[in-house]
Amino acid sequence: MSEEVNIDLQRTEGLRLSNEESNRITKSSIEAALVLLMKDHAFEEITITGIVKRAGVSRTAYYRNYSSKEDILQSTLMEIIHKIVDAMNLHHPIQNSYDYWLALFQTLEQHIDCLQIILKVNMADIVLRKLQETQLNRSKEDSVLIHYATCFWSGAIYSVAANWIRSGAKESGAEMAILCYKIIEAVDKSC
Repeated sequence: MSEEVNIDLQRTEGLRLSNEESNRITKSSIEAALVLLMKDHAFEEITITGIVKRAGVSRTAYYRNYSSKEDILQSTLMEIIHKIVDAMNLHHPIQNSYDYWLALFQTLEQHIDCLQIILKVNMADIVLRKLQETQLNRSKEDSVLIHYATCFWSGAIYSVAANWIRSGAKESGAEMAILCYKIIEAVDKSC
């Protein structure tokens, strides 16, 4: 391969990576803009014009990435859910209960403002459904027991986390980890 062709390939790859990074920054700006606007305005009141103005991007950039405000929220939500599930998958909920809960609540703390807004706009069912779907998709075993166990754990985790978030996350993530650890320990002893 000639040196000229090699240089052209490197330029093309550099442009592709640059475009991907630019698109990632654009999407992140749009998502952050919507969340910031939702702090002060009802979801229904927020316009695409308001979002792109706050994000500092063009309408074209917006429509290249999203078709609606709901798409933005879904994207933001899925990113957070994946981070939550990744944190949950670091540890076994029974065998390593405290570390499991600590990883979960530390991840929730990192996204607390956005989660409070998402719960405020009544997207709770979407959070729970996506959490369950993500957990079920990651399960290597496909059985009725695994399906309902995943629903059980996802529902319990969601209920505790949502209540904590809605009440203003007054307890720290570490305090919540201790509480949840004690709950699991009590359940384990009673069985």
